[in-house]
Amino acid sequence: MNWLGKVFVVLILIMSVMFMGLAMAVYATHKNWKQNTEQLKTQLADQQKKNQETEADHNRKYEELKQEKDAAQQQAAKLETERVALVVSATKLETERDKLRKDQGEHIAAVKATQDLNTQLAGEVTDLRGRLRTEQQARDDAFAKALYATERLQQESGEYTNALERSRQLMKEVAGLKSAMTEYGHDPNVPPGSVVPTVDGVVSQVRRTGGAQLIEVTIGSDDGLKTGNTLEVFRGSKYLGRLDVIETSPDKSVGRVNRNFQQGQIQEGDRVATRIKL
Repeated sequence: MNWLGKVFVVLILIMSVMFMGLAMAVYATHKNWKQNTEQLKTQLADQQKKNQETEADHNRKYEELKQEKDAAQQQAAKLETERVALVVSATKLETERDKLRKDQGEHIAAVKATQDLNTQLAGEVTDLRGRLRTEQQARDDAFAKALYATERLQQESGEYTNALERSRQLMKEVAGLKSAMTEYGHDPNVPPGSVVPTVDGVVSQVRRTGGAQLIEVTIGSDDGLKTGNTLEVFRGSKYLGRLDVIETSPDKSVGRVNRNFQQGQIQEGDRVATRIKL
């Protein structure tokens, strides 16, 4: 073997060692990617199931509250419709009553005119007997109409009085429903989407940032809180102040202390609520 053959043998040996090292490095870094993928899919399915259960519970509670509010609004709208219908009916009855009064006045005037005419024609009995009978009949008809108009007026007056009484009762019922909604913290004039839920929680952390006192609480967006809502803070029966909610997450929120309402030092463990009665 000459020197060129020896060089090739050495090169082949070196290349064999390099490829063997590369193969060992590749084998050492090999991972079971399929097993890792299955584990990640299992974790993703578990998290999706938990998320669906949480979302279903939230939707159920939201629908229950919405149904209660819709029922109250429908009842109030129904009573308002009945009240408007009664007012329209009362106005119509009043118009008919005025018309009957006018007709009664006209009939009375006609009766009086007939009586005057009968007195004037008393001396013309022989020549005007037929006309007298006609006028007497007209007088009787006018009197009957006047009597009928009087009876109708009395009847319509009674119905008008009943309608007014019913209208007052409905107005009391509407006022009662509005008072009940107000007592439970619902303003009848506020749109549904802006209603603040009645929830309470606990102060979990107190910290200061940039000169402002920030309070973390244990209620969040899952409880219906939104940025811009307010929370009242109290310890026992002592009122401590108000928080303006600036950040929410599913199970907690962060609020800034409103110094205009602060009446005490807020600590961890203090209670918070969207509406309180002291």
